[in-house]
Order: sequence, then structure tokens, then C-alpha cells
Amino acid sequence: MKFLLLIHNNTEALKQFTEQQLVEMSGGGEEVAATARELFATGELVSILGLKDPGEEKDIQLVAGTPVISDRPLLETKEFLAGAMVLHCESVERALEIAARIPLANFRRVELREIRLDQDDFLAQLDGFLTGRPGES
Repeated sequence: MKFLLLIHNNTEALKQFTEQQLVEMSGGGEEVAATARELFATGELVSILGLKDPGEEKDIQLVAGTPVISDRPLLETKEFLAGAMVLHCESVERALEIAARIPLANFRRVELREIRLDQDDFLAQLDGFLTGRPGES
């Protein structure tokens, strides 16, 4: 089973801490690196993504076939998606164990969602449609 661990951030809530305090609250760089290396070695950690803070992103939407590009964020928000991790675990219980070990969970909201379709599943389905046999892989 694959899971997406979404790491949320709230800049206002974190303003009270210095960067050093945040590093210490996360267990320190060495602890974070050791946990990541361990989970990569077991194959349970597939990928880590860190996103830039909101403010420089663009929103793209097709309107009547024409791409409309807008600056984001359009709404003021206190919480935003800061990053994500892809996990490959044998059960949701194991994914939750790993999520609880993520040091960022000490001061940021972490959300666990099961991935229902990944690139391999998507390509298999696409091949099925192209060959006229949807659902086959």
C-alpha cells in the first residue's frame, strides 16, 4: 500500500520560534537524517518533497480552451501545504507509526492519505484503454 503524508505549515503559529528552536523541536538534523536513511533503506520511504512557501506559485486553468494563469494565493490562508512524503508500507497501521515518527509532527499538522492510483497503475490503465481493454493490466 502506498500513502501520501502531507505536511502542513502555519507560518503565524511558528513565528514565535527561531529557526534553531524549530530544528531542536524536530529532533535535530542528525536525528531527522538517521530516520530518513532508515526508512529509505527499508523501502518504506519512497520520496520526500519540500515546497516553497506560498506567494510565488501560479494557478493555471483552461477557460474555453484558453489557459488562464493567476498569481496565488488568491485567498488569505494561515495554513498551507509545506511538503509531502510518499510511503510504501504493508498496512495503514505501519504508515501511521511512521507518520508519528516524523519530527515535524511535533509542531506541524501531518495528514496521511492512501494513494489509490500511482504512475504504474495509471500507465497500466492507459495501456488498457489504448488497446481497447480498459481495466486490464
